[in-house]
Amino acid sequence: MKTIGQMVEDYAALIVHTGVGLYGGQCLQIKTGAENYWFAQKIAEIAYGCGALLVDIQIDDLKLVRKRIDAQNPEQLGAVPDFAKLVDYEMMVKDWAYVRIDNTEDRQWLEDADAQKLSAYKSAIGRSGALYRQSRMRNEHPWCVVCAPGPIWAKSVLGPDATVEEFWHVLAPILRLDTDDPAAAWKQHAGMLLERSLFLNNLKISTLHFTSTKTDLTIGFTEAHRWMGGGDPLPNGSWFMANIPTEEVFTTPNRLLVQGHVVTTRPVSVMDSLVEDVELEFKDGKVVSCKARVGQQIMDRFLDTDEGARYLGEVALVGEDSPIARSNRIFHSILFDENASCHLALGAGYPSCLANAEQLSTDEKLLEAGCNNSLVHTDFMIGSPDMDITASTRAGEQVQIMKSGKFVI
Repeated sequence: MKTIGQMVEDYAALIVHTGVGLYGGQCLQIKTGAENYWFAQKIAEIAYGCGALLVDIQIDDLKLVRKRIDAQNPEQLGAVPDFAKLVDYEMMVKDWAYVRIDNTEDRQWLEDADAQKLSAYKSAIGRSGALYRQSRMRNEHPWCVVCAPGPIWAKSVLGPDATVEEFWHVLAPILRLDTDDPAAAWKQHAGMLLERSLFLNNLKISTLHFTSTKTDLTIGFTEAHRWMGGGDPLPNGSWFMANIPTEEVFTTPNRLLVQGHVVTTRPVSVMDSLVEDVELEFKDGKVVSCKARVGQQIMDRFLDTDEGARYLGEVALVGEDSPIARSNRIFHSILFDENASCHLALGAGYPSCLANAEQLSTDEKLLEAGCNNSLVHTDFMIGSPDMDITASTRAGEQVQIMKSGKFVI
């Protein structure tokens, strides 16, 4: 059995080599909460060891964010320094890699923050970083979102007496750190997801129909849509993995072709606040009704971010037999929980999932092509052990994709 130290080393190396595929002379930015700075340091050490030119670590301090939210009004919270856009421009022009360590250790600071103020703060950050975010969603630069085990996250998942060491051993098989060669294990897994994507692409799907005891939803797709999974190609021909872990195959739906209702099946963090049991009703693609058992005000503010927040930008399929689902745990992290269940994202769509993406150079062209545009992109888990998914192809065939929450293709 590997030591915790060896798993930390292997995990950091996996992020650098497989996650962003860092090449010699490339620069790397790491964004992390204060409590996970130690892991950002480890990633930076590995990056420098393989030839990184510069590693920049940015601290996302939610405790200070909360202090600011309490002290300022919505107008003041809209202030973002102009140099933030210059940093984004530098990263795009010089092809920086980007790693985001999720705030699993300090999210509690925003749990009961004023919803209006939190929305103003998040919207301002979203507007400031829109250009770089769009560039990432077009797969023009490598990026990877990960989590780092810590005492607060461990206790939220395993219980009040849990230790970080115990949590590492829970995560090891999910992250494939229990293998002799995690990079090789991820390469094999990525190949399976790529094959699944190819199968779905060959079907030429027109619509997907999701049904369960709580959901009856039909989603339409343009002819240009493409399923992806297991990694994404970069302009230079190399590949990166945007999420570790990942169990999904995903695509961009036609934003106007969504009809029916759906109920979320796992908690989700929306604007860094917990939301549970969300019922969404769609008509002609738009959310026309939203009811949340927990977090109604947050959902209301989220949906009012902009027009695109009420439309879908992503559809992702995950079997209920994935390693994360088999753990029978709620991880209180969108990265992990979305890879335990089929999910839908409200907000921006992925141009990279459209065959004609290079022709969609403006927001207007994206919308005309059915690809949603928004300042936000948040996943909501909808999968369950009783969910069936049936595809209608452009040839008029009916093909079952999932039965009782598991792939049958």
